[in-house]
Amino acid sequence: MSVVVGLGEAMLRLSAPGHQRLEQAEAFEVAVGGAELNALIAAAAWGARARWLTRQADNPLGRRAVAHARAHGVEAVVDWDSDARAALYFVEHGASPRPTQVLYDRGDSAMARLDGFAWSASLDDAGAALTSGITCGLGDVAAAAVSEFLAAARARGVRTYFDVNHRSRQWTWEEAAPVLRGVLGSVDVLLAGGHDLARLLDTEGEPVALAREAIARFGVEVVVLRESEHAGDRVIVTVTAVTATDVVPGRSHAARVVDGFGGGDAALGALVARLLAGDPLAAAADCAARACAVQHTIRGDAWVGRPDELALDEDRRIVR
Repeated sequence: MSVVVGLGEAMLRLSAPGHQRLEQAEAFEVAVGGAELNALIAAAAWGARARWLTRQADNPLGRRAVAHARAHGVEAVVDWDSDARAALYFVEHGASPRPTQVLYDRGDSAMARLDGFAWSASLDDAGAALTSGITCGLGDVAAAAVSEFLAAARARGVRTYFDVNHRSRQWTWEEAAPVLRGVLGSVDVLLAGGHDLARLLDTEGEPVALAREAIARFGVEVVVLRESEHAGDRVIVTVTAVTATDVVPGRSHAARVVDGFGGGDAALGALVARLLAGDPLAAAADCAARACAVQHTIRGDAWVGRPDELALDEDRRIVR
């Protein structure tokens, strides 16, 4: 069975209970999050083998993150750093009209100092390689590692996936756009929203037209447009796949938002796993949309959905 290999950081997530403000919290709920790891956990749940490449602090907090990966069936290849600190992020869950707030505490983390792996050995048996703009945003060293990882995968004939995943609390678009453009030459499947594409292309337009322009400019094979529309406590997710010759529109899937984290990562994991399993692009994209919707109903970043939940009838809002 082919392996999905992902490169990225994991953080401890400390959430204020319920809807407390961070400054009110006397205790925190602890979980583990990280875009690429979340995607690998979802891919493993959807039937793929998953391998995570990471650099982690060699302390109890770093080991907690790695234990989380292994508990979800993900093989962890870890470059341990005894001098680094573990990355953290704090969550304050909002309630309309107050938005959910995130506070990052990840400066000088181990992953920010990653200077590469033995890429060839790490990609043994790989059928897919994934990473995201979040890892690029950790700094020049991490961004260079992303480029090396994607180029090494491409050189071995491994299909590459990249989620733009821009976080405004991490870096501005002015900082991010030139870095992200620099990695796209080694990307086969690009996951992005219309706003992301407009920033990368420095132009405006309708999302499908922007996707076609991105294909022509950066040479990617497929652009997967993931759009989420929020209405009160509900989210409606639509995934559309665009190639140079075709547009594969997806159905919309709705869910009540219990926890807004990890939906895009679940979509990426489902998409990769189903394409590796031989599903056509339309079916894999629909699985991605359903996984994204279901993830919004689950506490924490990690996918713990069950296959039967993805076949609910129309009245339950998730359909085949």
